[in-house]
Amino acid sequence: MTERATGSPDRRRSGARRGADRIAALVAVGLCGLVVSGCAVLAGDPDSSDAVAGAGTSPPVTTPVIEGDLVESVKVPGTLGYGARTPLASAGEGTVTGLPGYGEVVALDGILYSVDERPVRALHGRVPLWRSLQAGIAGADVDQLKDSLRALGYDVADDDRFDWRTAEAVRRWQADRDLDRTGVLDADDVAFVPGDIRVDEVVGRTGDAAGEVVYRYTSTTPVATGSVAQADLPRFAVGTPVDVLTPGGETLAGTVRSVGASGGDDGTDDGTGAGTGAGDERVPVVVGLGDAPPDGTTGGRSVDLVVEGETREDVLSVPVPALLAQGGGYVVERVRDDGSVEPVGVEIGFVAQGRVEVTTGDLAAGDDVVVPS
Repeated sequence: MTERATGSPDRRRSGARRGADRIAALVAVGLCGLVVSGCAVLAGDPDSSDAVAGAGTSPPVTTPVIEGDLVESVKVPGTLGYGARTPLASAGEGTVTGLPGYGEVVALDGILYSVDERPVRALHGRVPLWRSLQAGIAGADVDQLKDSLRALGYDVADDDRFDWRTAEAVRRWQADRDLDRTGVLDADDVAFVPGDIRVDEVVGRTGDAAGEVVYRYTSTTPVATGSVAQADLPRFAVGTPVDVLTPGGETLAGTVRSVGASGGDDGTDDGTGAGTGAGDERVPVVVGLGDAPPDGTTGGRSVDLVVEGETREDVLSVPVPALLAQGGGYVVERVRDDGSVEPVGVEIGFVAQGRVEVTTGDLAAGDDVVVPS
């Protein structure tokens, strides 16, 4: 915004009175919401006899009338993280002898933990391991096993049956890891996790008895989470593009991934459940990031989640403080070529980005108007 100071001996109106009128106009706009045409104005005639005498004038600050788009945005405070935390318990009997460290990523076939110096490796799937995986069974867990084996390069069919071919692939997998070639997998061999995981909090220790939670993990993909007011929920529908503003001024592209899931990014319930009331309840929103965050900006850093709302294209606008209430309507003070000012009546419309749409036949883009200094 280009601003300059302008003075004129013709400006004799009281500075105090003008400030009061501007405040009244600003309050009226704020109370009337986003579309404010037809609102009542609670300011008196600036030329009435009860005007306060001014103590002197100083050169006013001006800014040009702008023609362009006004976009109403909703900004919600949020936090960068990796999503909800999930506990992982060691299985079987024995002693925990190995654990990954904080922040470590465990990929497919990586070691989740060790019991009695026997590694338990990660396979991918959402159905937990609830039985021995062996010949003759079928189901979603077998399908997950075969998906993981194919991803690791072993030759198995794309179905949910544990047949001889699957057993042979398991034996080759065991031989490649110096395990007994039984063709059977149990909980002391593997565990299913949703995908590559990131260790977020280690709660167990080597030397602990197996069977307890050893750490909590998250996704490896950074996300931004925030709590949205009920009135703003339509703006944050799943799939909606979101700008994620970082403390360093970077803007990351994101998309709303989920709405209303309980629990914050630390895996604890933050009390903001979806609810059905129209009060002050807020709803958790998770935004997936299309861009990798800058180094050092994850792990609980505060961000702003911004979505665009209604847009008015190619409108004339001025800063809201430039409005002056007068005679039941609004004026702006336009600067003449000789430096003096004249009031120009305007009708006001859409309000966004600290600016207000103005319509009048006597105001044009590039005209300088007075704003409070």
